[in-house]
Amino acid sequence: MEAVMRMMGRKSPEQERLLTVFEQLNAEFREDLLKKRNHMASNGKFNAFIVLMIFINTVVIGLEVDNTRGQDLEDRLMYFALEFVFAFVFFTEMLLRLNQLSWDYFVDPWNVFDYSLVVLSCSDIVVTISNSSSGGMRLASSLRIFRLLRVVRSIKGLKIVAGLWLIIQGILDSIRTVFWVACATIVMIYCFAVALTTIVGHDEEARSRWYLADVYVGSVSKSMLTILQVITLDSWTADIARPLMDIAPISLAILLMAIIVLCFGTLNILVAVMVERISCIAQDSKETSSKVLEKTENALLQSILEEFHQSDRDGSGELELKEFKKMIRTQSLSAKLGLLGIRVDEAESLFDLMDADHSGSVTPQEFIDGLQKVKGTAKGQDVVQLICFAQKQCLRATRFVERLRVLNDKADEIQQRLNSVGKGLASELGQRRKASERNDQTWLQAAQRQLILTKIDKDRQHDFPGLPGSPADGGI
Repeated sequence: MEAVMRMMGRKSPEQERLLTVFEQLNAEFREDLLKKRNHMASNGKFNAFIVLMIFINTVVIGLEVDNTRGQDLEDRLMYFALEFVFAFVFFTEMLLRLNQLSWDYFVDPWNVFDYSLVVLSCSDIVVTISNSSSGGMRLASSLRIFRLLRVVRSIKGLKIVAGLWLIIQGILDSIRTVFWVACATIVMIYCFAVALTTIVGHDEEARSRWYLADVYVGSVSKSMLTILQVITLDSWTADIARPLMDIAPISLAILLMAIIVLCFGTLNILVAVMVERISCIAQDSKETSSKVLEKTENALLQSILEEFHQSDRDGSGELELKEFKKMIRTQSLSAKLGLLGIRVDEAESLFDLMDADHSGSVTPQEFIDGLQKVKGTAKGQDVVQLICFAQKQCLRATRFVERLRVLNDKADEIQQRLNSVGKGLASELGQRRKASERNDQTWLQAAQRQLILTKIDKDRQHDFPGLPGSPADGGI
């Protein structure tokens, strides 16, 4: 079953195993790590110098190929001296890295590759010196140019060439897919070549009518080259398609099928796979950066929490507003809040937001939660809470509006009643005013009557005087 899964390209589920004794003992102490980090081979200037030497060596190799024609040492003495200098530099670099990493040097495939190139360069120099007319080792001279690939490892992690590294990593990760696509392409090219050779190459009439038939379709290997020329769209219409259409029209269908399947199909699948790998690598890099950023922020929040406990003088586990303002104005905490993108004045205004229970003090958990809410992006739970809060406030506002409408109706009813009461009071005041006028008139009439009565009494006394000896005068 495992063999079948391997043939299908699937990996069998790996079973968990215990680490071996050597794996468990493969540990490094802090002193060893510091020694490796402080080693000359880890120096940035040293690595930049090596990268510069690699570029110069690559340029010199190209100049040597263009300007050197002979194989004797005298014909290329200057380039041999330069190659000796480059070999010495790279050999010294290899020794320094061996001194730094010891046997771990051969764990990295790039180091093994560089080690092989250095050994071949040294062998080429030894062979050239021992036999000046031999021209050195051709294989070593050809492989020296591949030292430029070491630059790929050097640019990893540099932000200035992040896009270039992304493309290179995508190509390297797609090598397995490229290999299988190449195998499928070779098989299909072989099938089309066999069909084309059978139809045209073995037809004597076709060979007599087309004098280049033996060149393009004389054998399966030649037909494979012809199919390769067709699918790369290299002068295939005038040199191949038109003659084949005249002598064997059915062969044109084979060429069109080869173009559709191989050029528009297989090669586009290859491009799509590479693009998909580059997209996955970019997404993984983004997720890795997010995780590193999140880990850094958590460490920063933990450091802020430690300062929170140090600022708690009374040991109550809470900070009041005065203590809170004093703490956030310290230099260390201001710098940490700046790394989180929070200014000091913003932090002061967040005290009420952090004080969730409105106790007038902030606990460590409330402080950290407040910073995370301000710094972090809105999550689904936060959005749901915001929506629920908005809905509650909207419902409360609707209830207030209904209450105001009822109060408004009652106010209108009270106003109507006050208007009717006002009208009654106005009527009553009018009646009272009239009654007062009538009262005044009555008192006036009563006064006039009293005057009239007094006058009548006086007139009666004047007109009818009293008799002498009347009982009225007897008492005098």
